[in-house]
Amino acid sequence: MTGPESDWGSAAPLVLLLVVLFADGLIGGLPGIRVLFGLPLNFVRSLTKWFDARLNRETRGLGARRMRGLFVVAVVVALAWAAGGALAHVAKQLTYGWIVEALCVLLLLHQCEGLGRMRRVARSVAADDNEAGRALVAPLVRYDTATLDGYALSRAAIEGGTAQLTERLIGTIFWYLLLGLPGLCVYRANSAIAHVIGRPSPRHAAFGFVSARLDDVLNLIPALLAGPLLILSALFVPKAAPVAAMREWVRDLGERVGKAGYRGDGAMAGALGVALGGPRPFDDAAIPGKWIGDGRARATVGDVDRAVFLVAVACLLIGLGLAMGIVGHAR
Repeated sequence: MTGPESDWGSAAPLVLLLVVLFADGLIGGLPGIRVLFGLPLNFVRSLTKWFDARLNRETRGLGARRMRGLFVVAVVVALAWAAGGALAHVAKQLTYGWIVEALCVLLLLHQCEGLGRMRRVARSVAADDNEAGRALVAPLVRYDTATLDGYALSRAAIEGGTAQLTERLIGTIFWYLLLGLPGLCVYRANSAIAHVIGRPSPRHAAFGFVSARLDDVLNLIPALLAGPLLILSALFVPKAAPVAAMREWVRDLGERVGKAGYRGDGAMAGALGVALGGPRPFDDAAIPGKWIGDGRARATVGDVDRAVFLVAVACLLIGLGLAMGIVGHAR
């Protein structure tokens, strides 16, 4: 194979990731590209919804529904591992196979789309168009958005942006470097499953239990890395508070690490001076949730804009880290 692998040796994965990160920032926000990049994970979500409609019968006991949810995860994860392995094998056989592998990683990363969605939510809230904001923010979070007001929409956009940083960027890089394309496919496939059924709602608490717990395990290290990265990013963002980000990250770390849904939100809450989390709407009912941070619950459009800035700086810092890793390998 001609390309980074032959020219850069052990630094090849870092070169590939840096190329992917640059390409995502360059074209990832274009409307047509957004649709194209969303196809693989949208297919997994559609497949999960198909399984959900046929296997998740509320007349079944909790144990039976958990086993059926385990079956769904096992089937989709096995398919994802096989697909990733096949694509990696094909890439190794082609002269410029690294381009194939880079495109696969790019399709599964798609970090820029999350930033664009956060900005569009902010614009909708600013225009007092909460209906559009609810539709825009829905793919970023794992709870019902139909009743969210402007403040809740702003909080949801911030929480979704933090989760996107952890899952789409840090998690993608971590699992690709650790297990290559097969491991990355498994990681992102289960994330897509969990987005559909990994919710503590009456319908999905049992059926989505395995997917949600697996998602938390797979995201534990990425979430631990997201906090310090956001603290560092806060140093470069006007009106962000790095000291408060550190304080809330440490507090959140002690209270929630290893628990359901931990994504390093404490650092983001502290940096912006807002409170995230709280009760979540599911199936026309609110499920209690702990507030993260001691700031304002009434998050504003300005807070969303600063959150976008924070995540963008974090992306740049990761790119810088990849470049430094490449230089270190080249010496």
